[in-house]
Amino acid sequence: MSELREPMELEFYPFLSDQSREAVDQFLEKLDPRFRTFAHKRYFECKTIPQIAEEMGYSERNLFKFRKRILMCWYFQSQKVS
Repeated sequence: MSELREPMELEFYPFLSDQSREAVDQFLEKLDPRFRTFAHKRYFECKTIPQIAEEMGYSERNLFKFRKRILMCWYFQSQKVS
């Protein structure tokens, strides 16, 4: 599997249309609360992995796993919609 990249919808959330933001919000609602918190800090607050690790009390390694899991779920959902 090639490297997972952040979807444009997550990276540019503040600039999305209301409809697109609603779709992202619905996706995030389905995530485990830990992943949702990580995603909010990473994509909406634009914090770095080290900053989030310190705030959440997880290792950076674990947060990279969180990120991968979120992105895999995002791409899986995108494939189902297409």
